[in-house]
Amino acid sequence: MLELQSSPIAEYIIHYLSRFSIDAPVGTLSFVQALQAQHIAMYSFSSINAMQGTYLSLEPEALFERLIALRQGGYCFEHNRVMFLALEALGYSVRPALARVMLSGKSDNPRTHRVTLLSYNDHTYVVDVGFGVKVPIMPIAIDHDHVTNEGPNQYRVECTDSHVKVSLLEPESLTLYEIDLAKVFEEDCEVGHFYSHQHPEAAFVNNLVVSRVDDGKRYLIRNTTFLCLDEREQTQSELEIRSVSQLQQLLQRHFNIVVTKECSNKVFAKVQVRQLAREG
Repeated sequence: MLELQSSPIAEYIIHYLSRFSIDAPVGTLSFVQALQAQHIAMYSFSSINAMQGTYLSLEPEALFERLIALRQGGYCFEHNRVMFLALEALGYSVRPALARVMLSGKSDNPRTHRVTLLSYNDHTYVVDVGFGVKVPIMPIAIDHDHVTNEGPNQYRVECTDSHVKVSLLEPESLTLYEIDLAKVFEEDCEVGHFYSHQHPEAAFVNNLVVSRVDDGKRYLIRNTTFLCLDEREQTQSELEIRSVSQLQQLLQRHFNIVVTKECSNKVFAKVQVRQLAREG
């Protein structure tokens, strides 16, 4: 059994880590890389709970129950808090950080993306398990300018004293996010989390976004569209979601998420209302 540093949440973390099959020894970067990739493959990114209108606690008991035990999916403030707590308990030197998502091309977006910064062998890495379908599946060094590759994906890191910009170069050119290197407390993350799932105009409150990355395939639901990108074959398939039952089947088959009919009805209705409003 894993020996964790003394922690009131050790039981939750032991249960979480028992879900994975990792050969690399704890304390190595290889272990972190394997944990990151396996977490992303097992636990889906999802805005379903954020669309329900109820407060989502980040307290460990509620968080691990929702995300790990019930496998309801979650977004960055949930996934990356789980990863942070696990790595911290295993003795890694980690701290939370906040970033501006840059996918829209806007540079003045709020800092509403949580990541984990890992200090290892005199280098700093970003470890991210909560960035949806574009999430890198390995730690990326962020203490110097460089380009790094993971399979068909190529990333560029640009550093200043206060910020780090992480961009995707291949298979498409896209700025992912800009990490603020200032010290961050859990209370700062709570503010971003509250806005992201409680503000009436927040993206995840109004849009259905579900994704999972596993074995070279990236699965995505964006409102009423299902996409599957096969990175090895370099192919993409697309499907229009036309019913609640179809949505439930896709969630269970491709995202390992089982939601109630009531929850699915609410999400699907909300998406349709928003789409009609945009079209009108």
